[in-house]
Amino acid sequence: MKKIVMYRTRSCPFCVAAERLLLHKGVTFDQVYLDDHPDRRSFTAGILPGHYSVPLVVIDEEPIGGFDTMQELESRGALDPALGVS
Repeated sequence: MKKIVMYRTRSCPFCVAAERLLLHKGVTFDQVYLDDHPDRRSFTAGILPGHYSVPLVVIDEEPIGGFDTMQELESRGALDPALGVS
């Protein structure tokens, strides 16, 4: 089972969409809420350079990006293998 972590805020619509997609895929994942983080832009960029927003999805300690990246992977049929879904 792959370890999936999503860094997010509570009110971000893209975070909600990413959560729904992960739930639809049936994977277990942790959510780290950054609502009260003093500088979440720097925090996410520290995990994935150039990524200054939420959500940020990390699979087995490899950051893949946000919801747009998840959608792109899904359209290519690459999201399920990335998530470890058979």
